[in-house]
Amino acid sequence: MSDDEESRVVQVRPTFAKKRKEKKEVVFYTNFEEVLQKVNAFGPYQIFCFIVILYASIEWAGNSTFMHVLGSFEPDWNCTLSNNMTQTITAPTNDSTCDFIKKNCQSLTPIKQNLEFFSIVGQFQLICDDSDKVEYIEVIMAGSSLIGSIIGGHMGDHFGRQTIFFTGELLIIITSMMCTAARSWIAFAAIQGVNCFIYGVIETTSLTMMVEFTSNKYRVIMVNAFQWPIAYMTSALIAFLTKGWQVYFVFLNLVSSPLAIGFMLFLESPRWLIARNELSQACDVLNDIAHQRWNNTKARFTTKDISAIHKQEKQGFYWFYHLFSTKRLAKQSCLQIISVLTYAMVSNTYLFTVTGLHDSAIMFTFLDGVFRLFVPIIIVIFDLMVPSFGRKIQYLGSLVIEGILFGVIIALVATGTCTYDSKPVTILVIIATMINDCIFWINIVQITTQRYPTVIRCIAFGFLHSFRHIGAIIGFVILKPLLTSNWPTGAFVIPEAMIVLTIFVGFFFQPETKGKALMDQMVEANYGRLENELPRALMRLAAGHRVDQSEMRQQHRKDLEKAKAAELMGQKVESPWVFKEKDPNEKKD
Repeated sequence: MSDDEESRVVQVRPTFAKKRKEKKEVVFYTNFEEVLQKVNAFGPYQIFCFIVILYASIEWAGNSTFMHVLGSFEPDWNCTLSNNMTQTITAPTNDSTCDFIKKNCQSLTPIKQNLEFFSIVGQFQLICDDSDKVEYIEVIMAGSSLIGSIIGGHMGDHFGRQTIFFTGELLIIITSMMCTAARSWIAFAAIQGVNCFIYGVIETTSLTMMVEFTSNKYRVIMVNAFQWPIAYMTSALIAFLTKGWQVYFVFLNLVSSPLAIGFMLFLESPRWLIARNELSQACDVLNDIAHQRWNNTKARFTTKDISAIHKQEKQGFYWFYHLFSTKRLAKQSCLQIISVLTYAMVSNTYLFTVTGLHDSAIMFTFLDGVFRLFVPIIIVIFDLMVPSFGRKIQYLGSLVIEGILFGVIIALVATGTCTYDSKPVTILVIIATMINDCIFWINIVQITTQRYPTVIRCIAFGFLHSFRHIGAIIGFVILKPLLTSNWPTGAFVIPEAMIVLTIFVGFFFQPETKGKALMDQMVEANYGRLENELPRALMRLAAGHRVDQSEMRQQHRKDLEKAKAAELMGQKVESPWVFKEKDPNEKKD
């Protein structure tokens, strides 16, 4: 560099003053919905959870519904007579064939050749005097799920939604594999009872967690993860390939074994952690979801940021009693009981009348999944695209359609036009059941999500599922015997009566919940979310007012300093608040 160039270089005077800190944006979250906006209410993490639960439904459906169709499929029999001759007895057996078997058969063996699927009925010869053992197994499984739902609901609200997720899924796989070693129907029922108990726990806690991970807009998608169309179709495929119940359970668990890894990646519900005042753990979970490995929103949370969300209240021991502890909750709980029992009655009628559609148990299981595949997709699209398509409209609309269909069925059966197991009746029952499972049940779940606060939401779902299993037991005890009695129409009259009752109470007492934020504390359940948000709104207004006042005071202080400086320079200042420093670049007249 030349001397001339060096002379032209501007000398910068070094400064040693401290750098002014950048003003940090004040974050003040007053409700969990604002937090969800920061972490993305439906990002990669929520999609991952949806896929895992959808995958898990293969294992859950393959075990809990096995006895409904595949496990109770009856084969043909070889009867060995006293002269060592054999006679084929065609399934299904009835009173006359059972009398023949008792009088003439020295031994009875199932025919496995060209058999579509070898079931529990064929393995343990659950026919004739032992035919009621199939119902015993189903009642044991339903009762175990009932107990699991109750215990799971209480565990989820006291110890966390993530409780025994990983170990529970491992236990489901282990007990399902143990079924293959059963040497009697009692052993099979006992092992499946343990399996369904664990499933009841996981079903309750996982459903609660899924609805709390997302916002009101996308909750309908997360709830549909518990629909089982893919599960039924996959179970049918496994049954078709394996041909027998023991190999079926082996491959079912081989297919589902990667689930254990998926459940290891599940995080605790941050909404529940905040409601329980576990703010540090809630921040860890939220920061993990917002991390680039998941939703990549780059949001960071501290306990100070979310401290205003938690409302201080005494954390007692919550149990079933608290679902009826206030007038509002008691009314809603009674509505939910009626709704769930109606759902169970319609579903049970479907199970008892489906034999008229197809002679193949595997094909029926596959079609059951296909029928359930399209309705949820249509409902999700309408729910997201049409704001006026509310929960109450779907709730009542589905019931009205079911009521009309069951009315037609009652007319056909009562007049003798069709039998209860004829194809026209079966088709109408299938349509009603798809609406029942894919619309009515989804809205029961969403209404339950909004009407119960976070601190008892898992208990509420356990309560919901327990009455669903009670309805299943009632169906085995009452509805199924009615179909074979002198009054088969009664098996359809009872669900129709429940539908009419539910429409009546739902029209007058069921509130609209679409677009409403979830409640977190019991005090919100007592007075409602809106009333409890007023103090928070005032707090937020006061905080904003305080910031504005601070900025105004800072500006006034600067004006006062300028006015004093002007007085020292000899200028006349009447008031520091109206003094305006002259612009040095302003031209004089």
